[in-house]
Amino acid sequence: MSSVATSNTNVGFLPFLYGKIESLPVEMQKEVSLFADFLLSKKSSHTVIPKFGTLKGKIHLSADFDEPLSDFNEYM
Repeated sequence: MSSVATSNTNVGFLPFLYGKIESLPVEMQKEVSLFADFLLSKKSSHTVIPKFGTLKGKIHLSADFDEPLSDFNEYM
């Protein structure tokens, strides 16, 4: 396995990675592109599912919520 740039920033790593990709045949470069797309979709599709009860006490209904509205008296 080849060595990887040891820089903590992308400044040294991106040219290193780009050089490796550039040295691959075109068909393999397409595979790298598809894999990068897969990784990006995996990152963006990660959704957080809220836990049950996290909104407890944050939503309040008025005491007369179930009472008929006066606006509809003529229809009832």
